[in-house]
Amino acid sequence: MSFSIKKELETTDIKNFLPQELTPKLLSYIGVKVNDFLDQVTFSDSSSENASTITFDPDILDIVTTIYVSQNGDHDIDVSNISNFMKFQKKISQGAINYCLAVYRETLGRDSGIDYENPKIENILTKKPETYDCKKLFEHHKNNKCNNCSSGNRIC
Repeated sequence: MSFSIKKELETTDIKNFLPQELTPKLLSYIGVKVNDFLDQVTFSDSSSENASTITFDPDILDIVTTIYVSQNGDHDIDVSNISNFMKFQKKISQGAINYCLAVYRETLGRDSGIDYENPKIENILTKKPETYDCKKLFEHHKNNKCNNCSSGNRIC
């Protein structure tokens, strides 16, 4: 039987999908998908049309959409006209970016022993990544070149 994020989302409290609550196996699984996203961002040329072709893994979108619905209810998702659909799509895209960066911070910090600010279910999709208190974590990562973190050397 194969692993399914959709099945996990149906049977697990959404708070267990906060990066700091992910099991090592799930952090690794989602981390691979986040690495793919980060690679797209890294290798895209923001001044070209390539930046608009960055895509999110369907599992990431499922997680983010489930978090969004848990916060707002599904009544907030009115896609009956293009304007509403575009607003919803923008919220989900920004939420996916914020979620991916939170997972990235967790992969760096989980094994470091350094305190850093974790997201809450209420703000993971909306809090700007640069507002998290992670300075010590990133200094540690920079100085140690990710030798012992959960993410390995892949995203360093």
